[in-house]
Amino acid sequence: MASANIDNETVDVLFNGKLRVRQPLHGYRFSIVSILLAAFTWLKKKERIADLGTGVGIIPLLLAMRNEGIEQIVGIELQEKLAGVALQNVSMNGLDDIIRVYNEDIRSINGALLPAEFDVVVSNPPYYRVSSGRINPSLQKAIARHEVSCTLDDVLRATSYLLKESGRFFIVFPASRTITLLHRLRSFALEPKRLRWVHSYQGEQAKFILAEAHKGGKEEVEVLPPLMLYTQSGKYSPEIEKIYSGAIIH
Repeated sequence: MASANIDNETVDVLFNGKLRVRQPLHGYRFSIVSILLAAFTWLKKKERIADLGTGVGIIPLLLAMRNEGIEQIVGIELQEKLAGVALQNVSMNGLDDIIRVYNEDIRSINGALLPAEFDVVVSNPPYYRVSSGRINPSLQKAIARHEVSCTLDDVLRATSYLLKESGRFFIVFPASRTITLLHRLRSFALEPKRLRWVHSYQGEQAKFILAEAHKGGKEEVEVLPPLMLYTQSGKYSPEIEKIYSGAIIH
C-alpha cells in the first residue's frame, strides 16, 4: 500500500492502483481490520448494503470494487469531517452512482432511513468499553474506537431496524468480547451463522472475531478455520497477501 501526504491528509493507493483512499494524516485512519471485514462480506447482485460507522468510506469502497452489480451502498457516519472525507473518496474513485454517504447518528437512524430497506449491513464499530483502557485524547479516534457515542447495542438495534427479514449482518469485534457479541446478536433477532477468529501469529490468542448473522435465522453456525495475519518470519500470511491483491475470504 503506497501513500502520499497532502495538506495533513494522505492518499493511500490499494490493489495496484485500483483504489485511492484519502484519510487524515492525524486522527482516525482505517486499519487492516476494515480490509478483513470487507473481504469476509459476501454479496449478491442487486443488493443494497449499509455500512454503520463508515469512517472515510473504506468498506463501501472495497465492497464496490470487489463486487459487480451492487444496487447501492450507504455509508453512515456520525463525525461530519470523516463523512466529508468519505464523500471525497467516493468521487475520487468514480463511485458516486453506487455509494451514498450520510452524516447521521445511528442511534436515531429511523429518522433518516426506512425500516427493512437493506439486504446487508456491515459494521466495524467502536468496540472498546469506555471503562477499558485509556481513551485516546483525539476525539476523532476516541469516537471511532471506544463506545463514547454508540454502543454495541446501538449498532445492533440499527442493524435490526435496517435489515430485511433473512438479511445478513457482518461485523468485526474483539475476540475477548465474543460471548458478549453472540449474546447481544441474539437479543436483536440476529442469529450467528458464520464465525472466524483472527490471530496475529500461529499459536497466539485470537485478536478479533469476524461474524456473520442473519435476521431471523435458524440456530446453526459454521466455525471457519482461524485466519493468521503473519507468518513466523513476520511477513503477511499467504491469505492476507491474497486479500491485499483483491481476493475475498468467504
